[in-house]
Amino acid sequence: NSQQRDSLMRFHFNLADGKSVADKGNQDLDDAVQASEVAEEMAGKLLRERPSLAQKGYAIVVNDEEGAEVYRAKLSGRA
Repeated sequence: NSQQRDSLMRFHFNLADGKSVADKGNQDLDDAVQASEVAEEMAGKLLRERPSLAQKGYAIVVNDEEGAEVYRAKLSGRA
């Protein structure tokens, strides 16, 4: 449905440690809530693959189309 596609928003996902940023891609999603869920999934997957990142202050940072931060999923403090 083209109307549904038109209502999607583009979100940018980055892995950030406070000093540098690694681009983790873009996704077209319904809203910031859905983007936060994707970021949480990414953070969990990264921690399973590289548990050492939890001790280094990393987070998945989500920005909207205008570049404003809409969510931050910290890798530290996860079970």
